[in-house]
Order: sequence, then structure tokens, then C-alpha cells
Amino acid sequence: MKKNVLDLNEALVSKILYDFDTELQTRFSSSLFLFILATDEISDGMFHDTVRRVWRDAGPQGLRSYLGRELTLLEDYREQQLIKLGS
Repeated sequence: MKKNVLDLNEALVSKILYDFDTELQTRFSSSLFLFILATDEISDGMFHDTVRRVWRDAGPQGLRSYLGRELTLLEDYREQQLIKLGS
């Protein structure tokens, strides 16, 4: 039974990360792989640990919310860069 629960949790995390990857590709012409490389360089390889911690503490909705906030931060950063280029 425990193996089935782990498989279900892994499947849910995979689906959430797949959706996040799709958003990165659609909105930023990037990928989850590149996002992880960039964030791990800044945060000493903590992306996977953060995903596990958010999942453990807040479940699937919390993980979706966390990744949604990351997308918002990227969008805000891109807008700031466009403003800087325009001035």
C-alpha cells in the first residue's frame, strides 16, 4: 500500500512539474531544465529540496501555488527588463 501512495504522490508531482514546464515553454520560451539550472546556481542546488518541502508542508495545491508565484516573479522581471530597455 505504501508503494501505491508513493507512486501516486510521484505522479502528482510529475504532473505539476510538467504543467509548470509547459507554462515556461509557452510564456518564456524556456524549460523546466533551464529554470532548475538557473535557480540552482543562485540557491546552491535547492530547487528539488524546495519542491519536496513545499509538497510535504502544503501538498499539491501548495506546490502549484509556489510554482505559480515563481512564474509571476519571472513575468515581473521580464517586464522590468523591457521597461529598462525602453528607457
